[in-house]
Amino acid sequence: MTEPDPPGKGADEALWGGRFDGAPAQEAVALSRSLSLDVRLAPQDVESSVAHVRALEDAGLLDADEAAALEKTLREVGEEIAAGRFAFHLADEDVHSAIERAVTERLGDVGAKLHAGRSRNDLVVTDLRLWLLAAARRIDGGIERLTRALIASGREHADAVMPGTTHGRAAQTVTLGHHLLAHAWALLRDLDRLDQWAARASVSALGAGALATSTLDLDPEATAGRLGLDRAFPNSIDAVSDRDFVQEFVADATILGTHLSRLAADVLRWTDESLGWVSMDEAYATGSSMMPQKRNPDVAELARAKAGRLAGHFVALTSVLSGLPLGYHRDLQEDKGPAFDAADTLEATLGALAGCVETLRFDVAAMRRAAEVEALYATDLAEELVRAGVPFRRAHRQVGELLKRLDAEGRSLRGLGDEEWRDLGLPEGEAILDPDRSVRARSMPGGPSPASVLDQVQAIEATLASRSTGVRKS
Repeated sequence: MTEPDPPGKGADEALWGGRFDGAPAQEAVALSRSLSLDVRLAPQDVESSVAHVRALEDAGLLDADEAAALEKTLREVGEEIAAGRFAFHLADEDVHSAIERAVTERLGDVGAKLHAGRSRNDLVVTDLRLWLLAAARRIDGGIERLTRALIASGREHADAVMPGTTHGRAAQTVTLGHHLLAHAWALLRDLDRLDQWAARASVSALGAGALATSTLDLDPEATAGRLGLDRAFPNSIDAVSDRDFVQEFVADATILGTHLSRLAADVLRWTDESLGWVSMDEAYATGSSMMPQKRNPDVAELARAKAGRLAGHFVALTSVLSGLPLGYHRDLQEDKGPAFDAADTLEATLGALAGCVETLRFDVAAMRRAAEVEALYATDLAEELVRAGVPFRRAHRQVGELLKRLDAEGRSLRGLGDEEWRDLGLPEGEAILDPDRSVRARSMPGGPSPASVLDQVQAIEATLASRSTGVRKS
């Protein structure tokens, strides 16, 4: 991209300048100009413009030669922008006006026909829909990669016992595979959200014009089809006003970012030297500028932090949209910053976190040792009493009182003799303290037993395999 012309040059070339006697103040130009941000929409703007050209041709407003010349020139301009050879002017408020200006300069009156029956209002919203749908397909691929990394490790560690926690404290025995798949199930919901979002977002606004469509004989449904979108707008005012699809994309991004942050938090806890459960590949760690011994888990820390950035975008965008009357307002120019950064943030985070998870090395022996803490089996003991006919609340109190007494005596459950177990009504009590027995006993669907984990792996793989529709097919 070349630098814009100096102030003054090309100021009378603005698309809307006919009603005005003079050029806008330079301060107003600086505030209004969005080109540095929305230049990313250039490929989508070219495609939207080509589809509009064909609509004008169908309506008899362009002949075949004019339509061909416009399409050829539009694609040439798009290629120049992509290659960084395009010369932007100061009067180019945005990428849409820059492309139209260039086409008009090259084709004269034929180029001046391009904007008939359309407005930047319906053009920009269509471009942004196309851009976000393409970004969502890339994000979709990143989610699938991370999900597959989790289920591969979940299958490998289906029987690796570890402590499960509530309130950040050891609570009951689970398996590593079960814990990893908990994150995978959350990511499946993210994929489903993106699929549903894409179905709602696949709408063309072209033909809505500035507000009230056009008196020209255009066919919005045909234009939508040319763009690969599912349908045309149902109401022209809604078409140019609607930013639900941006807000929903950023909301879905925020939820996904939260899931990535929670996964990163688990990785960070497990890699803490005080636990020593997981080693992170050095490709996903960094060193310290002062302390030679450090291998810092920066990828996981950054992934943990990105959720806040994404949530901030949702709040910012919602604040812009809240209270806006229907119709287009320049406030809506502020929709692209949150949307673009949300997509960029997710793509970068998903790629780095997937690579990190794919290369984690788990110390299952250390996890198993941590799972031998006797308090983890208190619920198992209470449920064994329930199986023998004791009401649960009484069984709960009985086990709690036993643990309190043993603490006071400086003893442990494993130190109880056979007769003491029998007196408690738990003749097989010591066997209940076995980690493998504990997780195998939790064999109901969705539980942490090795068999259940493998069933979950198969279910997640089947869901991924069945995704023949959705965001990547939009």
